[in-house]
Amino acid sequence: METFSQLNPTLLIAAIFTPIVVGLILLAGKSLPRSFSSAFAFLGFALPAVIAIWLFLPCSEAFGSPLKLRVTGLWGFNLGLNGISSPLFAMTAVVGLAAGIKALIQEVESRNTYLGLILFMLGGTLGVFATDNIVGFYFFHEFALIPTFILTLYWGGEGRRSAAMQMAIYLTVGAMLSLAGILIAMSAAGLSLGEATFVKLFLALHTPQISLPTATAAITLFGFGTLASLFPFHSWAAPGYSAAPTPVSMIHAGALKKFGLYGIIIIAAASMNLGQGSLSNWFLICAVANVVIAGLICLAQRDLKQLISWSSVAHMGPIFLGIWVCTSRGVAAGLDAAIFLMVAHGLSCAALFLLANAVRTRTGTYRFDELGGLAKHTPILAACFIAATMASVGLPGFGNFWGEIGVFLSLKGEPLWLQALIASTVVISAVYSLRAVASVFFGPVSKEITERFSIAPFKDLSGAERLATFVLLGASLVIGFAPHLITRHTNEDAEGLAKIAKIKKALSNSANPSVR
Repeated sequence: METFSQLNPTLLIAAIFTPIVVGLILLAGKSLPRSFSSAFAFLGFALPAVIAIWLFLPCSEAFGSPLKLRVTGLWGFNLGLNGISSPLFAMTAVVGLAAGIKALIQEVESRNTYLGLILFMLGGTLGVFATDNIVGFYFFHEFALIPTFILTLYWGGEGRRSAAMQMAIYLTVGAMLSLAGILIAMSAAGLSLGEATFVKLFLALHTPQISLPTATAAITLFGFGTLASLFPFHSWAAPGYSAAPTPVSMIHAGALKKFGLYGIIIIAAASMNLGQGSLSNWFLICAVANVVIAGLICLAQRDLKQLISWSSVAHMGPIFLGIWVCTSRGVAAGLDAAIFLMVAHGLSCAALFLLANAVRTRTGTYRFDELGGLAKHTPILAACFIAATMASVGLPGFGNFWGEIGVFLSLKGEPLWLQALIASTVVISAVYSLRAVASVFFGPVSKEITERFSIAPFKDLSGAERLATFVLLGASLVIGFAPHLITRHTNEDAEGLAKIAKIKKALSNSANPSVR
């Protein structure tokens, strides 16, 4: 154990900065031989996954304390993992590995630049979940966002220019709003930028002398909410994911979007008065809108990638509700389930984007009316897509099941209408997901498919595509059959935040006896 603790700092730094360094070399070495650049890029994608899983398994469960270290020479950032970020860090690395495998088999212009920017994106996303410094938190997020815009703008699909612009505007505004709220809170707490860590902000804002106005918490909450596609600040997500290159959609929807959710939990929920009063009610309304409205929009989709993109927005609703029930009612199981669903959604969402692109590369389309009967020609692709769909819907055995059932059970004390709405999402998601499977793989064969197959017969999933898919679905099955791998990290933090919420609720009720 002593040896391992001595290795932790080096391993954590290597996991974050290996993709960045490899990306820099690829950007500088545009004329590097293809075989060398491919092997070098694979190292940049694979090493963080190996390290992250290694760090994830023995990581301490205490909030803000595990792997806590001061790293000199890295702009003074505190790097470390806590009980909430450790599962997210490991999930990001696994998704990054699968996205990297997909990127390596794509034929694109300026291939080394393309791979280098994706590696930058991965390194920045890993850094988001491995820093305890608020400045570093935003630095790594912006470091990952910039290549996201560039990759979408230059390597994206139809509508990429408007989608990249929309993403840039929404995500920049969301980041600036949340940062403005945090800076106001830091000023009230007397913290400077250099010393502001999550733990110090948390402790400072829970002293009796400091009382933040609701507006500050609202700015922070809805700023982070914009980054996590909280309704009604969600409209950037579906066009952005649809237009972005597949590896970008996988990393952003699967991992980087969790920056907003992580910020809501670790800052807005933990440090600010999020769970009481009108702000809590607005958060609930927006979360329910994510569940219901985005789910109904999914029913109207006739494009496979658009459907998966909107489904990603809809699946944020249960996560928001899990956070809400913890911060407003003091139910620790809600936050436990929300974090579990964040990890599971990252894996299943990335798998669906990967497999949807496999359909597109073989048929030339995402349109349901131009597809059909693919299971006959690509049985392994069909089987993997069905498995990823079942994972997304929440079939027992996959990780999503524990997150979705956990959120539902945490709401057992809430009004019946709210429970009914949440239960309805399972039906709605099953309807649009199974309809997509039927249309693409088992429906009537379209004229376009018949003509295309006669010219160039379809091949099933390649070895690399199978590997990337098995990495994601395998990880989902592992946490589905062994959920304690996640909850042993998150339980203590969830219980701590739930206790704080109960105390705040009791104080609020004592100050307002008419409030029950």
